[in-house]
Amino acid sequence: MKHRYIENVNITVLMATLLLVGVLFQMAGCHRIETPTSVRVENGPSFTFQGSGRLASFTISAPLSGQKIAEGCTTRLFPCAGRATPVWQIEAATGYFQGEKVSGLQLRYGNIPEGYTQLVPSKAQAVPPLASGPVYAFFAETTEAPGIAGNFYVEPSGTIDLVDVHDLCKKLKNGKWVRVNCKTEQPYEEPADIGKFVQEHRQSQ
Repeated sequence: MKHRYIENVNITVLMATLLLVGVLFQMAGCHRIETPTSVRVENGPSFTFQGSGRLASFTISAPLSGQKIAEGCTTRLFPCAGRATPVWQIEAATGYFQGEKVSGLQLRYGNIPEGYTQLVPSKAQAVPPLASGPVYAFFAETTEAPGIAGNFYVEPSGTIDLVDVHDLCKKLKNGKWVRVNCKTEQPYEEPADIGKFVQEHRQSQ
């Protein structure tokens, strides 16, 4: 009887261990490690991504009339209306959560990748060339991991400079979103000399 008791206990322990391992595997699947999206921006401009997420949408935006620096905007999270002027915007054709994995994904301005639909401009319109002068914004809206946004400038030669616009924030004031300096929370003042601003805020990759 003693040996049978020990045997039964061992079987019970083994079953409990296997159950615990199964639960841990299930929990690991539900809480997979997310790798935030990163990007390398090159001439074209082109954007090469890394990360564990899926690309739901991608937008390049220009500043609103009277502004020099654009804000990033998206199809859902930060709609472009009143924030910036989208010049090129694509989204996953099969659904917001069904985008391509960003790891190794490369986008080139104006080229629609397989599995995506162009929202801006409409198919009847040509993608406009990006002029030298304003600071553009880009926003990769992703699912399953944080996305990424940034700003860039097109030199007269066509070279793309990644620009660090760290002091531009939005604040809700009297029911409206206004642009403010992130540190002082005072109204955001755009640089008088955009070329000098780009030189001083050029971001290395």
